[in-house]
Amino acid sequence: MHDISIIIVAWNVIHLVDECLGKIRASKDGLKKQILFVDNGSSDGTGDLVRNEYPEVEYIWSETNLGFIRANNLAYPHATGRYVLMLNSDAFVGPETLARTVAFMDTRPEYGALGCRLIGRDGALQPSGRNFPTPWRIFVTRMALDRWVGFLRGIDDRRQDANAVRDCDWVTGCYLLARKSALDQLDFFLRPDYFMYNDDNDLCLRLARRGWKTVYFPEDVVHLGGENAKQLGQLSKTGNVVNELSVESTYLYFRKNYGVAKVLSLYLWGLLFRVLQLSKRVFLRNKRVIVAEEWDSISVETRLLFQTRFGAHSIH
Repeated sequence: MHDISIIIVAWNVIHLVDECLGKIRASKDGLKKQILFVDNGSSDGTGDLVRNEYPEVEYIWSETNLGFIRANNLAYPHATGRYVLMLNSDAFVGPETLARTVAFMDTRPEYGALGCRLIGRDGALQPSGRNFPTPWRIFVTRMALDRWVGFLRGIDDRRQDANAVRDCDWVTGCYLLARKSALDQLDFFLRPDYFMYNDDNDLCLRLARRGWKTVYFPEDVVHLGGENAKQLGQLSKTGNVVNELSVESTYLYFRKNYGVAKVLSLYLWGLLFRVLQLSKRVFLRNKRVIVAEEWDSISVETRLLFQTRFGAHSIH
């Protein structure tokens, strides 16, 4: 048995794959590692790089881009580690990241999942150790009300100490270390309805409902963010594909976990947000551009509400 199974999914980001795998190879740990790499139909030479330069990696090929979630599900049945790590191709571990996070989980059997302190190349902090989304919390976050009203809670608690270990609702999936024995208690690994987005909070929610806790651990992981999404955006003629995937998966998340009433609540709070945005910006220049942008967002959210049958099924 391996100590850790690392699942990496990539699509046409060969430069990031090389750096990501290189950081794992340079890791200073005594762990028995299994690296499962899913190539989501890349055409930029990623497959040749992995097979030729990283023979220790188990290479899994998909002819089409399955999306991040379904590609992870393709790898999961091959995982034999005591822990499973979902690692983004644009997330880079430090020399002792794997050793420290696995050691912590070994001493704290109550935790089913762990996330790290995420930083950009410039050292800027990124969200991790987050609150479960609700329609209200999403509205609070979008309006930035939690910045001005101390008792309001959005998706992220801005008052938390980024240097302290702490319990949280969920952690960002670019580095999500999960206990295999906890995952095996679930009906499935990642919800296959999603193409991308909301896989991490969905997983942590299902673990929590089984009695497992999630922890934020202040070990730095460099995360660039959005590289695979940029590839999708470049293929979109309208430029809306990434936004559509996010809206769709959020509808699915609330419908699958909470029911149709939460989906309707999400849509109405989102509609209020758009109206308030229009009201706030109506006196600015380029009014037509502003109105068009907000109306386009309302149109996308409304169309997807009906196309997904209020979050009942995926369309991508």
